[in-house]
Amino acid sequence: MKTSEGRAMKETLLGLAIILACAVAALVSGCGGGGPAGDLTASGGIGGSGVTVGSVSKFGSIFVNGVEFDTAAAEIVVDGVAAGAGDAAARASLAVGMRVRVEGPFTEEGAGQAARVVYNEDVIGPVGRVEPLGPEALLLTVMGQAVVVDPETALAGVAREAIAAGQVLEVSGPRDEAGRILASFARKRADAYAAGDPVQVRGNASSVDPGLRTFRVGELAIDYSLADLGGLAGADPAAGELLEVKGVLEPSGVLLATSVAAESLLGTADADQASVSGVVSRFASLSSFEVSGVPVVTDAGTRFLRILPEEIGAGTGLLVTGSLAGGVLLADTVQPTAPVKVESNVEGVDGDALSLAALPGLEVAANDLTRIVGQARSFAEILPGDHVKAFGTSYAAGRVVAARIVVQKNPRNAVALRGPVGAVSGATIEVLGVTIDTAGIPEEGFSLEEGGPLSRAEFLNRLRVGDTVNLNGTLTGATVGWRTIALAN
Repeated sequence: MKTSEGRAMKETLLGLAIILACAVAALVSGCGGGGPAGDLTASGGIGGSGVTVGSVSKFGSIFVNGVEFDTAAAEIVVDGVAAGAGDAAARASLAVGMRVRVEGPFTEEGAGQAARVVYNEDVIGPVGRVEPLGPEALLLTVMGQAVVVDPETALAGVAREAIAAGQVLEVSGPRDEAGRILASFARKRADAYAAGDPVQVRGNASSVDPGLRTFRVGELAIDYSLADLGGLAGADPAAGELLEVKGVLEPSGVLLATSVAAESLLGTADADQASVSGVVSRFASLSSFEVSGVPVVTDAGTRFLRILPEEIGAGTGLLVTGSLAGGVLLADTVQPTAPVKVESNVEGVDGDALSLAALPGLEVAANDLTRIVGQARSFAEILPGDHVKAFGTSYAAGRVVAARIVVQKNPRNAVALRGPVGAVSGATIEVLGVTIDTAGIPEEGFSLEEGGPLSRAEFLNRLRVGDTVNLNGTLTGATVGWRTIALAN
């Protein structure tokens, strides 16, 4: 935990951020937020306790952002409707991949007590366009919302290759800097949309026209002339306001809204503990940015785990943990959500893929959504001899698909590899298709990623296939000398 002096420093820096946030919020629904009393979707925050926003990774009670929350007494709320309480209700109503809000305290050791778990779909509606993003992913348009489906998306009722125009999908996931939904969960609701069937969308309002009683969320045009607006702070939606809209689709593709309500991702403006995972959707500086719409403030006391300042920018996947004040997240820790990292010099460029020095059998691939930053602005500008750091969310058959590639034009001797262990044979392991003899790592080079040192024997005794490890080494010619290896906790 932070010292009182560190917290005081951060709260001083927060002052300006709150003023700016309130200036924006005043245009929407006022500082201090929250929806109307009794609204299970947008209000009912837990004040000084804890709030966690992220995707369900597994059940056990429920795991979100690396914390196992006890749901034995938790109320489960789905789309604004109470769905029961306790572990059985959680398993019956939720699924792996769903992006939820968990209200309740948690510890640094990864245990939490859930008072309430809230799930709201980001869009339910028919699929329009379906476009491939290389062999691994799809870019969909679901009722006017751009949606990315990749190997990390948990799918229900449909395989990725079977997703087709006309199907009705339910999608959940954070939005990125371009407003795209990065689907952590998607479920097929129907093979085709039937006239009069309910649909819904959650997103920020744009192109608001009070005279015509219309606005947009993404590319979707919405007519709210007949809608129940009791869930709004004002008489009309406000530009930029986060809304949940329900209704039916007209033959023209316009959503005829039956209800429009203000939505809150966090459910409260203040909490002693807060944890949010998502994508950097706005980046002003390292001390002020947003993660999927949540304002974040960092200071000299913030700990950056497994990530350097140069590696953070719009589009970076982050998990930020700290406290919440005035709707702004005061960051104690910032760490990447991408499970895969590769760093080395570029040996060759072949189409959309890079081969890297001292990492045989592994290639780094890019698609239309890969962010290229640093000393290159496009994949075509990456050349042999450049030094790259690639962050990815998926790996298969010796191929990492990069969400972000940081490019430096001068070669360096740093090599890094972070990812799942594919095989273990004595002291030899395979990580992302690369074979590594850990016998060459110094005795003092073994550790837990967020803990103390381990002996070589302790490390190898703990290691299992599927575990994530983080390796760092030094490049000498065409070979790498691995210096450290850490086992993810």
